[in-house]
Amino acid sequence: MEYLKLHYNSLATVIFVFIIVIAHIVSPDFYDFTQNTISDLGAQAYDRKAIMQTGFLIFGMIVVSGIFLNGFSLRTLPVLIYALSVAMTGIFCTKPFFSGVSFSETHASVHAFFAQLAGVAFSTGILVQVFYEAERSLKTIHFVFFLLVIGLSASFGLLQNYQGIAQRLLYFVSFIWFVRFYKG
Repeated sequence: MEYLKLHYNSLATVIFVFIIVIAHIVSPDFYDFTQNTISDLGAQAYDRKAIMQTGFLIFGMIVVSGIFLNGFSLRTLPVLIYALSVAMTGIFCTKPFFSGVSFSETHASVHAFFAQLAGVAFSTGILVQVFYEAERSLKTIHFVFFLLVIGLSASFGLLQNYQGIAQRLLYFVSFIWFVRFYKG
């Protein structure tokens, strides 16, 4: 339990990235990582969606557990909301990334809501760290990561043919901050 308490952010990230890699390895040829999102790996009607759903749930549960083991505070609230939202994207799946199958628009909409909430909460979590941090150089680092996350989030919407790449860059930058600079 002590390991989880001290390293929950690293543990959750390593497990999540491992599951993402596995989901990529077993994805079909028509899944294009340059265009398709990580959520697509857990899409409705996709026969291997359970892999990515499990990843979203495990990541969220580890982060939530770590936050409560360390003592919940207003400083950790945005990251708690982020983690819960990521877990919810594992329950409510996005629409299929292939055609010819029926799916629930409601599930897809709820998935999109929680994915957006996760992004807003994570960005807020970075910004909150700026105000709690005493050291000026770390304030600057948090703010730079905040700008990177906002910029990559914006590019996700602008680069329709490269959403997969934009999202993976966003995850990469976010995970660096979460593992190296987040103080919860």
